[in-house]
Amino acid sequence: MAVQLAENKQAYQKPVSPEQSQRERIKKEIRIRIYEALQASKELSPDTCLNEVRNRLSAVQQYCESVGKTFIFIEERISCNQYELGGLYTDDAILFRGPSEDASVAICVTAQGSLVHRNDSPWTIYKNVGDISPDSYQN
Repeated sequence: MAVQLAENKQAYQKPVSPEQSQRERIKKEIRIRIYEALQASKELSPDTCLNEVRNRLSAVQQYCESVGKTFIFIEERISCNQYELGGLYTDDAILFRGPSEDASVAICVTAQGSLVHRNDSPWTIYKNVGDISPDSYQN
């Protein structure tokens, strides 16, 4: 019975082209590398954290170039009261985002050392030193 169900399921699945399969592998690799960057950066001092995130995103960019894809990130100085971070306008942060100003994927490192990330979802807090309080977030 289980074998028959598996066969029926396969019959209704759309075939995946080699290009789609490669694209999914690349996306997965990018997600893994960004997650690893966040994990490696969360215990670092503010300046070291910022440099680590910057270097890791540059490495993702190089990886993408090596597989014939483009990965663009913009580094933007913002204040902590922007992008639903819930901080003060007097507190600075660096936002790493895609080329669109309203990019749904972003990493933010505050001058005091908070580290947050979003990926089509609310901010996920990796480190909060009290200078931000995102309006919506995941722990």
